[in-house]
Amino acid sequence: MDLPVYEIEQALLDSLGAYSRVLLKAPTGSGKSTAVPQMLLDSGAVSGLIVVVQPRRIAARMLARRVAAMRGSKLGGEVGYVVRFDRKMGSDTRIVFVTDGVLEGWLGTEAMDGVGAILFDEFHERRLASDLCLAMSLQLQESGSGELKVMVMSATIELEGIAEYLGEGCVSLEARGRSFPVEVGYQAGLVQGRGQARDVRVWERCVAAVKEAVQKQSEGHVLVFLPGVYEIRRCCESLEQVAWARGFEVCPLYSALSSELQDRAVYGGDQARRRIIVATNVAETSLTIDGVRVVVDAGLARVQKYDPVRGVDTLMVEKISRAAADQRAGRAGRTGPGMCVRLWSEADHGRRDAYELAEVQRADMSEAVLDLKRGGYRDVRDFPWFEQPSAALLDHAECLLEELGACESSGEITEMGYAMAQMRLHPRYARFLLAANEEGCVAEALFIAASVQGEGVFGQRSEARKSFCYEDDGSDFVGEWRAYCSAEAVGFDVRRCQNLGVLARGAREVAQSMRQLAQVCERGGIKVGKVDFEGNAGAVRRAMLAAFSDQVGIRLGKGNLACRLVGQRSGKLDEASVVREAEAFIVTELTEVGGKDVQVYLNRCVALTLDELKSAFPDAYVECAMAVYDETIRRVVQRVEWRFRDLVLHRKDGGTPDGAAAAQLLAERVASGDLKLKKWDVAVEQWIARLLCLREWMPELELPGFDEEDRAIAFEQICEGALGYKEIKDREVMPALESWLSAGQRAALDHYAPVRMKLSNGREVKLKYAYGKAPTIALQVQRLFGVKETPTIANGEVAVLVQVCAPNQRPWQMTQDLASFWESGFAQMKKDLAGRYPKHQWDLPEA
Repeated sequence: MDLPVYEIEQALLDSLGAYSRVLLKAPTGSGKSTAVPQMLLDSGAVSGLIVVVQPRRIAARMLARRVAAMRGSKLGGEVGYVVRFDRKMGSDTRIVFVTDGVLEGWLGTEAMDGVGAILFDEFHERRLASDLCLAMSLQLQESGSGELKVMVMSATIELEGIAEYLGEGCVSLEARGRSFPVEVGYQAGLVQGRGQARDVRVWERCVAAVKEAVQKQSEGHVLVFLPGVYEIRRCCESLEQVAWARGFEVCPLYSALSSELQDRAVYGGDQARRRIIVATNVAETSLTIDGVRVVVDAGLARVQKYDPVRGVDTLMVEKISRAAADQRAGRAGRTGPGMCVRLWSEADHGRRDAYELAEVQRADMSEAVLDLKRGGYRDVRDFPWFEQPSAALLDHAECLLEELGACESSGEITEMGYAMAQMRLHPRYARFLLAANEEGCVAEALFIAASVQGEGVFGQRSEARKSFCYEDDGSDFVGEWRAYCSAEAVGFDVRRCQNLGVLARGAREVAQSMRQLAQVCERGGIKVGKVDFEGNAGAVRRAMLAAFSDQVGIRLGKGNLACRLVGQRSGKLDEASVVREAEAFIVTELTEVGGKDVQVYLNRCVALTLDELKSAFPDAYVECAMAVYDETIRRVVQRVEWRFRDLVLHRKDGGTPDGAAAAQLLAERVASGDLKLKKWDVAVEQWIARLLCLREWMPELELPGFDEEDRAIAFEQICEGALGYKEIKDREVMPALESWLSAGQRAALDHYAPVRMKLSNGREVKLKYAYGKAPTIALQVQRLFGVKETPTIANGEVAVLVQVCAPNQRPWQMTQDLASFWESGFAQMKKDLAGRYPKHQWDLPEA
């Protein structure tokens, strides 16, 4: 009852009595996650089930446990939780903590019967499922569904935008926090990175910062924030090896950790020892770890995004926002004065984003779009989004759904689309299951779909695949199936699975997911059968092609694992994959991972033959002959390519290419500068400049122009009849250019824009032309003696720019008025230079 949120209890209850929507901003430590649901229950302000929505499974499970303990009740009784693969909820449950994914499945079903209030906790994390659930909950209210109350709670979200979205029937409240002062320090330069911050040795810097911090702060636990599981493991290993940390209990904490180890990190195994908890951002909000007095923050998070242009999931280590940094720092001031060490500079902190980017701007939208179309939204842009999603993500989702047969080009959902949406899977895997039903390999498809939804049987340890995969398997999932069967045979025992190289928790989740999917299939009248990867190999390949035809790939060569895919994409094949020798293969996972280098990894592949590909998509499998330029031999060759869409599967060179095509290809290389024509020299460029200048000076001559397109045509003329560079490099250029002009035009060019001209003193001089400028001559001053007037060309219309040079040939003056130069400029020149060049004549000849 001493939690700060109780100070606004009466205002909150009064608001719920008068309004159906409440927005509550309450900082970390205020008690909103645990106390508010109890207020609603104990006051009787809500009639019906109170659903508390959490963005993470670990938070839902642990908050339910805490609230049940606070009320002295058994978990699963009055207070329960429902998360994926785990349900502790009974007929007498009044408060239930769920993930946003669970609520999304409930909305629009009988599961919502009896729900009196929905509380969206930690809404600032802006998950796609939370945005969808909030919008649908508000629609449920507006449809007149009983006395449903909706509350949005967050520690950091800006109130104005969400309050406007919730509408006039919303009241905004704010509770103060309960925290002690936290001293925040910056250690500039500890985390380095250009663009996206990343450092492969960041855990070592965290260990050094922890050592320094515990010397200053002798009480309480230490909470370290790192971006991912790999960094956490390395940090824990380092801490367990140093002498100064032996008095601490070192505990990792991340969402994929077993519930036992999560409990140990949050509640402690040995209550007498101080703990160093090394966590991802799961400990940033919702979870309360009592007694933390020191936070060491690397300032990084591993963020998953979807690139709709390349159709690739990206998993990059990025800088956290200022709001997230404040959340993390606040963990150190819950029970007493604390300290937070940020491994970045204060200047860097000021440049960071204020808030995290919402998932509607970075996540794959295809499953959400299909679900909305099933709900009646032909154009999902009409859905009442809190924040309109990225247009590129929506466009990509709709294109994918159309390709899978789930939607028409008009946006209308198809009968197949309805069937896919009912499975509550990513549309690719829903389509895969429907195709598997037609091919008679549903059991195999169920296993594959279940495997990709979670960590899988190997987790991140791809090296463990090698002992279960054989070269003739034809699919990476066959090895996963063997590993799963091995784990199942030992009852998913953690120790025995570890000895096998199998992730027990991942294998158990696969089993649970398979049971759920089997129930979905049975409700849809689909018979599952038994797994037989060997007997149904062809059927599995055909079914996968129905869902993954845009993710067909081939290896570029035998010497490496580089691959090319449909859509001009590329990546690196997993070295443990069994499809290395296949003609082609289907990729089910494309993930771009940031580390020392950014690399797209291709995982979980299924081998294909080119005949199978051609049989499945005869219209997309084409053979085409063409002339191509071979850079190695610098020659145009005839090539035949076999393609699947834009992916070149196989090519063969041979035969004589078309002459016109060869000339064009060689000309393109000349135009790009890759090939040089030796006789395309200064004289050629001067000819072009003369032509362009005279065309502008005397338009009445109606001379042709010479732009970049004309230059390309000229190159083709020069390359005509040739197949390689050797044949064109010494070819004459001027005949091709002069053929552009008639005899009369050539004569006019030579007369009005000559290459050389004779001056009035009898000397002959060369002119220099540049388009848009006056023609230029350059002569030593003594050679200009006797030339009293500025020379002209183009029938006297264009004055030549005279470059008067000193005896050392360096320019002294530029003029188009020689008469003025002789009157005044020459005297100054003589004064300045005659002494330095006494052997040269400085007296003007008599007239």
